[in-house]
Amino acid sequence: MPLAVVCVKPIPDPKHWDRLSLDPQKGVLRREGIPTVINPLDKHALEVALDLKGRFGWEVTVVSMAPPDTLKTLREALAMGADKAFLASDRALAGADTLATAYTLAGLIEKTCQPYDLVLCGNMSLDGSTSQVAPQIAQFLGIPHVTHVGKVETEDGRTLKITMDLKEVQMTLTYDGPMVLAVTKEVNLPRLVNIMGILSAEAKPLEVLDAQGIGLDPSRVGQVGSPTRVRSLFKPDIKRRRKILQGEPEEVVEELLSNLHQVGVL
Repeated sequence: MPLAVVCVKPIPDPKHWDRLSLDPQKGVLRREGIPTVINPLDKHALEVALDLKGRFGWEVTVVSMAPPDTLKTLREALAMGADKAFLASDRALAGADTLATAYTLAGLIEKTCQPYDLVLCGNMSLDGSTSQVAPQIAQFLGIPHVTHVGKVETEDGRTLKITMDLKEVQMTLTYDGPMVLAVTKEVNLPRLVNIMGILSAEAKPLEVLDAQGIGLDPSRVGQVGSPTRVRSLFKPDIKRRRKILQGEPEEVVEELLSNLHQVGVL
């Protein structure tokens, strides 16, 4: 049975981002006490795997690195239809940048998901937006990767036709070996969780492993293994200009079109 591995990141609920703060000494975000949700693009990645499961009988495993209080978030992934989940959770993993995170997730995949046929990620996380983790995971696993994936098609459940959307250019390729795909929101519409999924999720395997259990090098994980730090945290000041148009409808429309032309919209 082919296996699709989906990397899911629990992120702070955007509704509570005003409560985020920065630890200036450690260079990491303080997220304690803030509810978590599944990173939106990771839901699209999971939907790709669930489509392969529904149509061709693939198995779907979710992997994640996060504190233990995010287990509820991973249960949501199981409720959507994933078969099992593995969580890397250890104080030694705290403060990881993208490189240390990718190293940890790659180690977790190699430890728990052999043999795998496909690794799926969101193209970026809403809280970090670096788009670095998926390619780095592929590098650690020693397999190809494709980012900005806007479409995944298959007729036999094995050979995948992948469309990479770079806005100005679209590239389509086919591949039938292990690889990492980082998907965008255009790839699909994730399914909603229903009551039966919630009930069945409670009986599905969800295992928590620490750094030693995965077999990770202590010098390459967490803040110790992170060559980068967050230097500052700020909320951008977004200013908007407003102009009220008055007059007869024909005059207002003409002026509106003129203004849009001046700013390059038309």
